[in-house]
Amino acid sequence: MDDRKPAAATTKRKKSATKKRKASSSTGRTADLSAVLPWIPRAQLEALITSSVNDQSAITTEQVINAMPDHEKWRIDPSDGKKKKSYTPVKSGPERVNTGAFDAVDSTTMLNILMFLNCKEKYTCVMSVCKGWREFKATMPSLFLDLSWTDRGRALKADKLLVLMDWVPNLAQVTALRISTQDKCNPATCKQIVKKLVAAKKKAKAPMITKLVLHGPKIYGSLIPELTKNEVGKNLTSLTFHDVKATQQTKLGGAIGDFFKSLPLLEELYMPQSLASELGNIHPKVLSPLKAARAGASTLLRVLDLGDRSSLFNKIGLEDLSTLGTSAPELEVLRLGSVQRPNARRTASLLLGDLSDLLMGDPAERILSSPMKSLPRLKEFSVGRLVDSYAYGGAPRYATTEDVNRLLNWFLAGMPAVESFSFTHGESFMSKKDEKKYSYPSLPGIAPYYGGEDLMWPHTLKHLSLESFSLEANTFTENTELPSLKTMTLKRCGGNVDTIISGLRRTHPM
Repeated sequence: MDDRKPAAATTKRKKSATKKRKASSSTGRTADLSAVLPWIPRAQLEALITSSVNDQSAITTEQVINAMPDHEKWRIDPSDGKKKKSYTPVKSGPERVNTGAFDAVDSTTMLNILMFLNCKEKYTCVMSVCKGWREFKATMPSLFLDLSWTDRGRALKADKLLVLMDWVPNLAQVTALRISTQDKCNPATCKQIVKKLVAAKKKAKAPMITKLVLHGPKIYGSLIPELTKNEVGKNLTSLTFHDVKATQQTKLGGAIGDFFKSLPLLEELYMPQSLASELGNIHPKVLSPLKAARAGASTLLRVLDLGDRSSLFNKIGLEDLSTLGTSAPELEVLRLGSVQRPNARRTASLLLGDLSDLLMGDPAERILSSPMKSLPRLKEFSVGRLVDSYAYGGAPRYATTEDVNRLLNWFLAGMPAVESFSFTHGESFMSKKDEKKYSYPSLPGIAPYYGGEDLMWPHTLKHLSLESFSLEANTFTENTELPSLKTMTLKRCGGNVDTIISGLRRTHPM
């Protein structure tokens, strides 16, 4: 006989389930209130607790919500009194109402403030700050015309940029673009970015972009022909290569030269010196294609920035600089990473037993015997270093004071209006093993006159920076006039720096 009582068991289970539901409901309610408490001022909470104790009554949910400041009540769902879920979308609202101090800022000033941010930061402000700011997407169409930020924050990867291009209110009017890649980036994504941009431009019959930044190790040769084919460069005035390398994998060699032939209006070129050297000499691989884009006329380049010190062996030869004024007469800024010093090849030939340079003469010596083609508009010039950063299997080989003076005179004679001049000799380092065998040579100096030739600093010079030299106390006090000088920076220039500065203060009050 079965003596079990199914009816009674069922009743017990129902009572147990009811108790659990009540407990769960009470716990959930308490959890909802605890999530609201951080937004209630402490004074309001103390008043609620004091009132509850005095009245010997429980604090109700309505009292908790009413204690919240008005500008925080949007966090509570009015239908059930619970905190809104974190994924609840922020919908558009009136422009800058109840957003604090920004309510008093007019739209023009607000636009000027936001323009200081990069594109990623602008997107975050518009989408995540408040409902009123979401209107900026429609009311400030110029806010997202520049997608090429380069200075602050991490770059937006190529796949994220594709998503952003779908969100941008007016892709056809975008004027600047940055294609940024990382090691795991798919190179085909870069081509999709170009195709999407070109399709939007052609549909709206809008002009092409004026600024392009190519960044990262996955900028491949397959992307460059896509840019050339779609005439992306016909209005381009600024082009930047950042961390881009010409290797067997990227296959950038001939593609970049063809792309340069489609840039007739280019005014600013930022390119690692290592990339320029991997492509070949500057004239045949960079300047000649740019001239070809203008049917043989001189380029419009105002800025040529090759300031990359990371390259160990890729130095700019003086032959590339001697005729730069012919190809780029409008040049105003010239930054070089590493320049081949005079007698460098001759010294190497003596060590390596190569007689060709000894018989024909050092090319640098022949070039220095003729004046540099003048760059009459050049305002800023810098050289990152003259010597290798590391010496392998021997003592470092530094330039001599005579070499430095000849090179400085050659540069300065071709830059009659230069205002900012930065020149670094650099220092080489040896392994600990080599340091036991060899000693470091002395740094060269800069003499006011050497070998019967005075060092002529231009009177237009306003900012002078020298690094890694051994300067004598009379370097700038004899036969030197710097009437326009405003700042001088001397780094690792020996023990006479204080004497030099004191002498300049007496002869050139600033």
